[in-house]
Amino acid sequence: MIILGTTITGCSGDGEKRSYSTPNSLCGVAVNSSLLTPFLPPGEHVSTQRTFPVQGTEQCDVIVDKSKLTITAKKKWWPERGSVLDVAPASVRRKPYQIGEGKNILYAGTGAVGRTKDCVDPTHSDQRLFTIIQSFTPDRDDVGTMKKLIKAYTKEVEQSKACHPKRPQPSAS
Repeated sequence: MIILGTTITGCSGDGEKRSYSTPNSLCGVAVNSSLLTPFLPPGEHVSTQRTFPVQGTEQCDVIVDKSKLTITAKKKWWPERGSVLDVAPASVRRKPYQIGEGKNILYAGTGAVGRTKDCVDPTHSDQRLFTIIQSFTPDRDDVGTMKKLIKAYTKEVEQSKACHPKRPQPSAS
């Protein structure tokens, strides 16, 4: 973890500070803390909480000062033929968004979706693992960093236990 004591400069201009270390992972998925920093508010403490809100979804919430939900990262199983637009939360689709990386990522300043490569559920081969990141901190909109964050997070998920690589199908003889 990197200790930050950086002064936050923003619309308020009040010089509030972060007294906490920026996380270097989202509930076990490594991310560069500099990719999270632009989306985090001032405060004293930061924590992460891992939940499973619905079947097929794992969620990691980043919480500042025990009550401010600032970032949510999800790993979500979705039908194989689904697109990043299908999976994107309405709050992300309402913003001007871009689709890139061969239609495998959708990103806006406050959220993004990634479609993993070759991550399928062995018990439901018609599903693929998607990643979702949302920022809920007011006045923290950064399209370039969000794009880097979803790419990095998705890549780490692809290399984790959550990703079950597709097995080659036996050839017909």
